Amino acid sequence: MDYLLLLRANRRRGVLIAMGILVTFGLLLHSWLFYFPSVTDLSFRTSLSTPLPVALAENTPDLMHYLWEPFLHNLNATHFISKEGYKYSIDKGNHRWSKPLKKKLLILDVDTRLDTGAGAMMDRSPMNTSAMTGRTAGMMNHYLYAMIHGYDYRFVRAPNYRHRHGTWVKVPMIKEALKTHETVVFLDADAVFMYPEMPFEWLMNLWNITDKTLLAMSNDPDSPRNRDDKGKVMMNTGFIVARQSNRTQDLFHDWNQCPSEAKYKGCRRWAKDWAHEQAAFSNYVRYDYNSTDDVRVIPCMDGNGAPYIGDKSCGGVFIRHHWFHKDYPVNDLRESILDTFMKRIHAGFHHAQQQNFIDASHYTHPMSNLNV
Repeated sequence: MDYLLLLRANRRRGVLIAMGILVTFGLLLHSWLFYFPSVTDLSFRTSLSTPLPVALAENTPDLMHYLWEPFLHNLNATHFISKEGYKYSIDKGNHRWSKPLKKKLLILDVDTRLDTGAGAMMDRSPMNTSAMTGRTAGMMNHYLYAMIHGYDYRFVRAPNYRHRHGTWVKVPMIKEALKTHETVVFLDADAVFMYPEMPFEWLMNLWNITDKTLLAMSNDPDSPRNRDDKGKVMMNTGFIVARQSNRTQDLFHDWNQCPSEAKYKGCRRWAKDWAHEQAAFSNYVRYDYNSTDDVRVIPCMDGNGAPYIGDKSCGGVFIRHHWFHKDYPVNDLRESILDTFMKRIHAGFHHAQQQNFIDASHYTHPMSNLNV
């Protein structure tokens, strides 16, 4: 009898713990507190400082790391197989980034818009997930990825860039971020991490990003529209990896000043003409930074596009870029969270199977003496 009572108590305790985790996670899905970190330049702060209820966000980074921890890809692993079956391998001697970068690496979102309506990242009300916008889902994906791996995260509301298209603001913001972080990873809001469990250091090893690398980006799909004036495929600025150095600061200075034509004659048109900062970089800047390691090209299959686009060489395996379907990040975010959480629940059930499962199939009816 004592054993039976103990068994029931253990089951009850397990159920309560499971219910607590489920309730906590459910609340997190419906609400997300966004904290602006302390910075010295107050111009980077938003006036929206009223926090959501602390109980909804307490220990969120630790909780996200804990949920994904069993699935984290080994930083020193040499192989990876994607969901599509693509096989990736890294030579053992190519593991330059063998230790977590933690807060030395910044995941950066930049936008001039500050949406505060339903479903927006900066909405102070508890999140209505059915109203979540694609831009919010993209930023949440980036924020989640940073929390899982202990990276720094910033969402910077940039000032409008006078006489330039809005996409230009990423260039000076990355330049500034490199003054405080060794590595800056910028993504457009319609670009998402497809494997939240994959450390970015592993991807840097895969893409041969070295200490001498200034910048890394993926090419666009190879089409006449996506070629520069020399006929070379342009690099897509929706996903940028930048490394801190004096030479990197020079690169971003030249890039930012390109439309002034102080150095690059003919660049003024790209201040507003498509493809804006992307065309300026591809037509001019990259040709001045052309040593072996200066600008690293990330395969389009890995860091751009999506499986549904026409060019099947740009599948967005690790970084998926939804150029024409801005709402798709919502489903990507939901699927990644649901997939991880369901795997944890399933594994938890089997781990406590002796308590959770009773095989009574060998009993006969009417039942008697079955301890449930």
